Amino acid sequence: MRIAKLLNLEYSNRPQCFRTEAGYEMKCESGRFVKEVRTACEYEIDKGVGQYRTTVGFIDVFLRIELEEAYTNVQKRRHYYQSRPADTTWEPSKDFVERDSEIAAIEVKSSDVPVSDVIRQINLYRSYSNIKRWILATTYPLNQSQFECLANARILHIHLGQRFQDFVKEQANSPCSNSVEV
Repeated sequence: MRIAKLLNLEYSNRPQCFRTEAGYEMKCESGRFVKEVRTACEYEIDKGVGQYRTTVGFIDVFLRIELEEAYTNVQKRRHYYQSRPADTTWEPSKDFVERDSEIAAIEVKSSDVPVSDVIRQINLYRSYSNIKRWILATTYPLNQSQFECLANARILHIHLGQRFQDFVKEQANSPCSNSVEV
């Protein structure tokens, strides 16, 4: 899952130590993995309700990424707050899994558009949605100042390179892409 790597969503064998609400300290290793990715194209962003509902715009690609975090080698010990010192013996405990999801959006630009326009568009969409992670996918390269502007606006960039261009050429040459006159 390259998108999970780009968004820094997956990791493995991360040591953790934390306190639970039940009065235990726990230590374990955890790994977070993508379980499923659901996509929607031309996802509508709207504002208002009922007769006042209007469309703000459309997100090119909407991603809902289902994650699982597996906690392994779990050990626990009783934690007493100020009344008694904590037990020093760690006891083995059951491994467990937690589920979470992340939402991301990809805005695609195939012609050279000013970065300021893209940032303005994404900020408008941000104000009417709960999407925190944004990616700009372009068919053209960006220069360093454009990268910095996107980074300051918390927008990641993907350059759709040669493999994408080869795919477009292949699709254009396929028999299904030619129109048929009736």
